[in-house]
Amino acid sequence: MAKTWLSNFVAFSLTNDTYDNGTLDRRFNNIAEDATPEQLLAVGDALTTLHAGDILTTTILTTKAQIA
Repeated sequence: MAKTWLSNFVAFSLTNDTYDNGTLDRRFNNIAEDATPEQLLAVGDALTTLHAGDILTTTILTTKAQIA
């Protein structure tokens, strides 16, 4: 059986009292197969600088693969 990588996407959850329900979710598609956790967290940290008071609470990487 072989496993073939198809795609990655990452979802960031940001917390801030100014958001409805206190959180804002951002999702990005087409993440490189070899993206490192450090690189993904750097993007999440950069997102927190766009709005005062944001806190990065969750980072989830999802990988799609085909098994044949």
